[in-house]
Amino acid sequence: MQRIEILRGEIRSRREFLVGAGVLVAEVAATPLALAGKSKTDSALIAPLGNSRANMSLAATAESSPRKNAMCGLMVDAARLPETMAYYKRVIEFCSDWELNTLHFRLTDDQGSAMHFTSVPDLVTHRNAFTPEELKSLVEYGQGRGVELIPEVESFGHTGYITRSPAYAHLSDRDATGDSEFNGIIPVNPETLTLFSKLYREVAAIFPSTYLHGGCDEVNWGGSLLSRKALQVKGRARVWAEYLNSLNEISAGLGKQLIVWGDFVVHKEPEILGQLNKKIIIMDWNYSDNSSAKFLEAFQKVSANGSRGIGAPALTCYKWGARVGTEQLRNIDACVDAYSATNDPNCLGVIVTNWAPSRYIQASIWDGFAYAAVALKKGTATAQTSGFRRFVEKHYQANWNVVWDEVFQTIYDQAPYRKDEETSSWMGLLLPLPWSNDEQLAALLKDGSPQPNPFTRIRSLLVQLEPLVVRNFSDFQAFELSVEYLEKLFWRETVVIEQAQKKPLQREATDLLIQSIAERDQDIAEALTRDWDRGRFPDAAAKREPLADLEPQDQLLYQWERATAYSGSLASHPDRFYQLMQAAKPQ
Repeated sequence: MQRIEILRGEIRSRREFLVGAGVLVAEVAATPLALAGKSKTDSALIAPLGNSRANMSLAATAESSPRKNAMCGLMVDAARLPETMAYYKRVIEFCSDWELNTLHFRLTDDQGSAMHFTSVPDLVTHRNAFTPEELKSLVEYGQGRGVELIPEVESFGHTGYITRSPAYAHLSDRDATGDSEFNGIIPVNPETLTLFSKLYREVAAIFPSTYLHGGCDEVNWGGSLLSRKALQVKGRARVWAEYLNSLNEISAGLGKQLIVWGDFVVHKEPEILGQLNKKIIIMDWNYSDNSSAKFLEAFQKVSANGSRGIGAPALTCYKWGARVGTEQLRNIDACVDAYSATNDPNCLGVIVTNWAPSRYIQASIWDGFAYAAVALKKGTATAQTSGFRRFVEKHYQANWNVVWDEVFQTIYDQAPYRKDEETSSWMGLLLPLPWSNDEQLAALLKDGSPQPNPFTRIRSLLVQLEPLVVRNFSDFQAFELSVEYLEKLFWRETVVIEQAQKKPLQREATDLLIQSIAERDQDIAEALTRDWDRGRFPDAAAKREPLADLEPQDQLLYQWERATAYSGSLASHPDRFYQLMQAAKPQ
């Protein structure tokens, strides 16, 4: 089947875009290349996503599957953004449909608590937090579908839901010399353990799971007088271990097994591990390594200590925005390969994490969940060769063809990432923050350079595929919206850079340009808002205001609204936009 060439003319609206592609839609709908039921020998037409396997090991060619009763699950981050019960029920249904048995449910973080606690008043609680009765109903819904919900209550770092409250501000233990991004609660203050005794008891009464996750990652502590005195006497590792062991005693008294994150106790300060109670379970989060050997090495440290471990790769994490990239799929593969390759009884399984829902459009990432599910249940080789085909055929009930293949190959390979120390060597598109003030626009015009925009072609391919979608069409529309958002994000950067480079700079051209940008910004803002209001709480704080301890790129809709307001103001005063463009021109 020949690749269909897409007209590259400027398209002013989604309506024009759809109409302009109508003839192409008919052509694809009439000649779908159905590959369902093909054997692996017939799969030459389906190139594995991200063909490079330089970083793969252990299970690069062989199928691996989890041990019976091993955890295979996903995580939802209600602590950053509580979403509706209807959505969480959909996630549970998805887990059940795709043979996943665990849903890790984060209840608290710096931004607030997603549960109304009665035993500890005055916590920072989300506007749309859930009642115990609502959570009990959700747990029962999961039980009825074979999905166990594991609650997480942050108990050391990420405790802003406690210490940001005036009632408990005195328990803050942030060290001014530590990482300013993180915080901590005083581990040696008796009030701290009393508080968590109450919180754990309430949670244990709602969630019948064997496990209770206590968090304890990314901690910045030691600034209080009490902690400084304890550190002088005991040292960091001993204070850490004693505190976590005390949390474990609380959990055990409630019939629960405590899980903690492994970043400090395994990697940053590994001397803690040997002092921990062996019943504490270590959940090793690692979102950067794509080598299964690294995951296996970390688990072996945990097991050699006599402790049990859970692998925790990520789908959405700090590196990404509206979409995640192929590198992140390789991270999932590496963890699944490592934990599936061992018969060690201390290996409890793998839970794929997914962070800060305000980074992405809610219903646009089911394909990523499906990829993770196939990797967990069928093995990573199957996920790489047919994970997205399985998703399309099962979730959309659509026939797979080479256009679908190109869409998923391209959207993952071209997903823009956030540059930081760990990703500085990566090649690819950098994720911009939509410019929303004079300073950001001036900086872009001074130092920016146009980046490729592959999302125009992906949009056109999705238009061709629309008629093939039989089921979950609203999810497909959300997927389309995520691509449209990325297309406009890169377009609005490129057009101002290119216009500023023109000589001479024409006032009429700049007036027309800012009017076009403002109109398109408004169109996407309205579409994003409609999508949010359909699936999320319309009055959620994350929609309209910056959340504590989140970065601007963590709030997609809020930042786009800011950009829209700014471009709208410039469109109302085009002389100011012309002056900014003029000031950016090289002398």
